[in-house]
Formats: sequence, structure tokens, C-alpha cells
Amino acid sequence: MKHPFWKPALLTIAILVVVTASGILLRGNTGSDPGQQHPTLQGAAAARTEGTGSVDESSRSAGAPWGGQERRRLLEAVGVLTAAHCYQTYFSLGLIADGKDKGVYSGKEAYKLLDSVLALLDSVDQKLVGLSKIDLDKEDQDSLEQMRVLSGLLRQQGKELAGFWDSGKEEDAARYESVRKDAWAAISRLTGAGRQ
Repeated sequence: MKHPFWKPALLTIAILVVVTASGILLRGNTGSDPGQQHPTLQGAAAARTEGTGSVDESSRSAGAPWGGQERRRLLEAVGVLTAAHCYQTYFSLGLIADGKDKGVYSGKEAYKLLDSVLALLDSVDQKLVGLSKIDLDKEDQDSLEQMRVLSGLLRQQGKELAGFWDSGKEEDAARYESVRKDAWAAISRLTGAGRQ
């Protein structure tokens, strides 16, 4: 694989971030039904009046704590956090690949780290599926779909990496590298990040 190797200290920091975030996210999911929407989001979606996008006053007293501006801020925050998560996932996959290649991690350790990154990706995907069930305008639906496509590319990148580790074949390394480049291009489009 022809991309720069990261210093072990950066690798350790990144892995600590991923493991900590995984724990926080998984604790936040404990006891909740994955298909159930957050009650506040559900109330806001139900409160939109047809054609205006504003919150009905009667629904505000029924538990919907925000109007159009607050809802917009919430959706923007979710979008930025999801984009940051995707960027961090891409970065973590590269660090794990480089760490295993340089012997920083044994095969068992590398697979375990890869599994934790992909499990976190799955948890975020479940929440994005729930978000797609609320009333979103076309622009928000398009952004959400772009994030889900990127998430799929990152998942494929992780699977191709494991496939390369399993086989050791150059064609599997090339497949991983191709998906990695596609994922970076999608991240660049989503975040406006610079070219690789």
C-alpha cells in the first residue's frame, strides 16, 4: 500500500479516540430500540405544518422544544458530526492498516481494532436510517443520502482491508487502495477537504 506511514504516537491517540467514542456511543444506545426515533426529533417532525415548515404552537406545548431555526441547527450539527465521524473513520482505517503493515499491531490486534471501527460505523448508520424517517426537505435528504453512500464506501474499505490481510494478494491490496481513493474523493466532496 503506497500511502505514508503514521508515527505510532498518532496511531495510539487515534485509536484511543475511536475506542472512547465507541464506548460512549454504545452506552448511549443501551436500552433503546434501534428503530425508534429520538422523541424530540419525532415531535418536531410531526409538528411541521404542511407547506410552511414551521412548528405548530400546540405541538410546542406537547414536547416539541424548537421551531424551524432550532431544527435547522440540529440538522446542521448532525451533518457536521457525521462528516467528522466519516473523516475520522477514514483516518482510523489508514492508521490501522499502516500499524499492521509496520508491525505495530499483531494480526489479532489489527482485526480487533478494525472490528471496533466498523462497529462504530454501523451504530452511526443505524441512527442515519432513523433520521431518514423524519420529514426532511430535498436538500437534507440529498445530504443524508450522500453521507450514507460515504458510510458504505468506508465499510467497503474496511472489508477490502480485511480481505487483503486474509489473502496477502496484490490484487486485494489494489482493490483496497481503489476503494480507499473513492472514499477520500467522497469525503472531499462532502467536507470540502483538500485533495489527497
